[in-house]
Amino acid sequence: MSVRKSVIRVIVIALIILANFILQSTFSGCIKILDVKPNTAILIVLIYAMLRGDVEGAMVGFFTGLLQDLFFGQFIGINALICALAGFAAGKPLKNFYRESYLLPLLLIFLFMFAYGFASYAGNVMFRGRTSVAYYFARVILPETIYTSLFALPLYRLIYLINAALERRERLFSGPFDE
Repeated sequence: MSVRKSVIRVIVIALIILANFILQSTFSGCIKILDVKPNTAILIVLIYAMLRGDVEGAMVGFFTGLLQDLFFGQFIGINALICALAGFAAGKPLKNFYRESYLLPLLLIFLFMFAYGFASYAGNVMFRGRTSVAYYFARVILPETIYTSLFALPLYRLIYLINAALERRERLFSGPFDE
């Protein structure tokens, strides 16, 4: 892939992450249900990883998590690590699936949200001395997983369309010496 194509892709995903960060830090408080906000940041990481693979998913996850750590986290690096691992893991099993199909990505997003919730609990909550896993599961992990999963289909479709447009553009402007 040429440098120009990479720069355009990086700019587009950076704009998506930045727009999500702005919306999540300002607007998501208005759509809070049962004291739970949808975590669209990890959703973007998972979707991008499913569409582009493990390495790009890990990179997007790292920078998304680092942005969350810098502005909202108590410990810098915990969310960056968790999101990078989630992006890497989400990009692994989906090398040969039809991206147009929504069932498998939505099911995997639901499962990865559970795993992310437990990893987030281990990384953030246990450091503060709270160890009630059952309470955290019932009050945070399960509601956040369900609520965030409701946003998965429209967000998957949006990122899928953006990615498809970028891939069309990359194919259109690929030269004989690319890759």
